[in-house]
Amino acid sequence: MTDDLNAPTAELRDIAPRRWQCCHCGGTGVDGYGETCEHCEGLGFC
Repeated sequence: MTDDLNAPTAELRDIAPRRWQCCHCGGTGVDGYGETCEHCEGLGFC
């Protein structure tokens, strides 16, 4: 079997990044004291 470099290949597609809700702040971006969540840096997702 030989590899043909000119053979058609499947198209590559962009994969959307997955984001998960922060488990430390619950997705609010702030901790229990009203400060910016250090785990997600205030974004609410990891």
